[in-house]
Amino acid sequence: MAAQKPIEISYTNDARWFPQIGPQLKAEYNDTTFHFDNEMGKGDFYRVRIDEGLTVRRVEMRFNQTVIFNRKSSQHPGYFVMVVNMGEHYVETSTQEKKYKFGYATENALYFSSPALSASYTFEAGVDYHLIFIAVSYERANNFIARQPEAQHELLYSIIGIDKPLYYMEPLNAHTLLLVKIIDMQLNDDRPNNLMLHAKGMELCHYMIQRVGQRYTLQSLKNIHPSDVKKLNEIRMSIMEHYQEPCPPLPESARRADMSPSKFKSLFKHMFGMSYYQFYKTVRMHKARELLEQQKMNVSEVGHLLGYNNLSKFTEAYKKMFAFVPSNTLLV
Repeated sequence: MAAQKPIEISYTNDARWFPQIGPQLKAEYNDTTFHFDNEMGKGDFYRVRIDEGLTVRRVEMRFNQTVIFNRKSSQHPGYFVMVVNMGEHYVETSTQEKKYKFGYATENALYFSSPALSASYTFEAGVDYHLIFIAVSYERANNFIARQPEAQHELLYSIIGIDKPLYYMEPLNAHTLLLVKIIDMQLNDDRPNNLMLHAKGMELCHYMIQRVGQRYTLQSLKNIHPSDVKKLNEIRMSIMEHYQEPCPPLPESARRADMSPSKFKSLFKHMFGMSYYQFYKTVRMHKARELLEQQKMNVSEVGHLLGYNNLSKFTEAYKKMFAFVPSNTLLV
């Protein structure tokens, strides 16, 4: 039997996402919710416009045959889009002549693309997908840039040009992953906290704009070999997955990455914005905060999970990271 031809869904990168794809998926939708359950598959999307030019979407879907979403470049003013794959299976995307696979099974990252970019996203049959989208208008992006130090304006405006097909990947660190998880949790709530969504969405936008500027000013990053990037990402993912264990010594991780300690130390900081040991500490404390906020464990249990035999040492490390003690952690 011949394989089924993929279903192709076309849309434009702008704020009218639901009405563009709704009829193609035979979905029921309104301004905030989107649902389909038919021969094509099943899906639930949820959207919140948290401010002028700033929208967040949560997407959960499973298709019965391969579906390709074709995103066309938009007319002015257009929207920049950040995407995070929260599922356990990668999404394959093609942009211009490049192909990527992003997600927990490959690369855990925040993807940032410009309105001028055309791209395709392939979703395989029988796979549960879970993604978070943050859409930022061109005007809002320029507003973010205007708030940066004046010395960075010329560079940033040249990068975030309205006619430039930009596609950029920023590996998620413990801080940005926590921001995305908070947004995801709020979008799964019957009564989302729009103030929280606004704060975390704005923080992610500012972070990405800053990182785009920093990446383009660090010329050495352009010379990192793809195999080194892959190895560093494997080390980073290992730290995040085994956060409750002692940190492997830097020389040991450098050997795993087939690098000298000095090269490993330098490239790790370039790629992830902090030193190897600081990244380890940050991952642990943000995981501790996540567990406390979700009320899955009490302070003593979280400290014990992270290997602290002395609870005061855990409290000290936590306060150093967040400026308040674990027992004062606010529920989000």
